[in-house]
Amino acid sequence: MMFWKRSATLQIGSRRYDMSNLYFEFDVPFKDSDTLGTASITVHNLADATRKEIVKGTPVILNAGYEGDIGVIFTGKVSRVVDEHSDTEWITKITGVEALEEWLSSEVNKTYAENSTSSAIINDLLTMFGLEVGTMELVEDKTYPRGRVCKGKVKDVLKEIITLDCKSRFLIRNGTVIISDPAAGQDMGYELSASTGLLRADTETSDTETTTNQTTQSKEEKTPTYTRRCLLNYHLNPADVITIKSQTLNGKYLLVAGSHKGKPDGDWVTEIEVKPA
Repeated sequence: MMFWKRSATLQIGSRRYDMSNLYFEFDVPFKDSDTLGTASITVHNLADATRKEIVKGTPVILNAGYEGDIGVIFTGKVSRVVDEHSDTEWITKITGVEALEEWLSSEVNKTYAENSTSSAIINDLLTMFGLEVGTMELVEDKTYPRGRVCKGKVKDVLKEIITLDCKSRFLIRNGTVIISDPAAGQDMGYELSASTGLLRADTETSDTETTTNQTTQSKEEKTPTYTRRCLLNYHLNPADVITIKSQTLNGKYLLVAGSHKGKPDGDWVTEIEVKPA
């Protein structure tokens, strides 16, 4: 991977820009949870007509990486846009949200027959939801002997069935639904080491190499999590299992949270929080 040659593209509506001819910066946090992914994008000196075209609901696609190897780190729609005039330039601040319309608008009012299963109901609801399904692996497939009434926003009903009834993970990642075991992840075969982009500071007190937080899983159990920084890597996503090889961490770890951050003349990093897989 050519780490030294940064590359990024930003599509807003029908207009597509390259970082080589438009200055923009981004912060795309991600988390292993059923909350919607967001992105904060700041663009400098868009044309007046272009700024006026950016409204709530405008599609946004952000790709980032390196020359010859870039990938999607955010797909969604504009939820908020603010234009600010500073000295001689216009600064446009965009907040994007994944699956905005599907999340807010899709509703259901349906009764499923006796002995319906969770998997059958979920598949039907996902059809209404309108998003692509990447993984569908339920921990438990519950049967409803008396049937089940589903009423309300599709996203709320899906969350209840998947997380409560089926004890499973419900995650939307770059416009794709992931349903899987929350105690496990997808082993993508990625390795982070000094040679593949893992960053570390000169001292052992740096949060890139030694910080440990405590994440409470239950009243009885606490699992340590570790924060690390690496060169921006669009491959890293929530619920992925990766291999880390460093002075203090060696083995497989589950990504629980993080962020992709970048700008042409500053940070170009992916920050991750992991726990032992």
